[in-house]
Amino acid sequence: MMQTKAKKRVNIVSVSLVKETSFLYEPRRCSSAISAYQLFAPFVENKDREHVVIAGLNTKHEPTMISIVHIGSVNQSIAVPREILKPLLLSNAVSCIVCHNHPSSDPSPSANDIQFTKKLRACCELLNIELLDHLIIGFEGRYLSLRAEGYFEK
Repeated sequence: MMQTKAKKRVNIVSVSLVKETSFLYEPRRCSSAISAYQLFAPFVENKDREHVVIAGLNTKHEPTMISIVHIGSVNQSIAVPREILKPLLLSNAVSCIVCHNHPSSDPSPSANDIQFTKKLRACCELLNIELLDHLIIGFEGRYLSLRAEGYFEK
């Protein structure tokens, strides 16, 4: 008796970006650490857990989208480049800035923050999306730009 192999069902899908809401960004362009801070602070400052947020920018460095890509615990976030890059690809971003907060209020980067930034930069390069900066935000206006601190040097 001949056995028939079971067929595998394959889903046919489409992918789309869902716009949930919007807000007005006064500086218009995100071309400095302070303008990046102004963009991200409403999303991460004063949060009790680490939030990782990504902003996609167009060729004029104008933010076109922002997305909370991960919410972690009080002292860590296990965000992976795959989840960070997905909204950037869907929104046709040519560059991006990533940000996360430190609920301890100290914006000093950890060894994991630095390693994560290197890994994310490498992934962005493969996809022709320029990672412009990685901001770490504490409380009361305290923030740190990994680019300004020299972590983006080759």
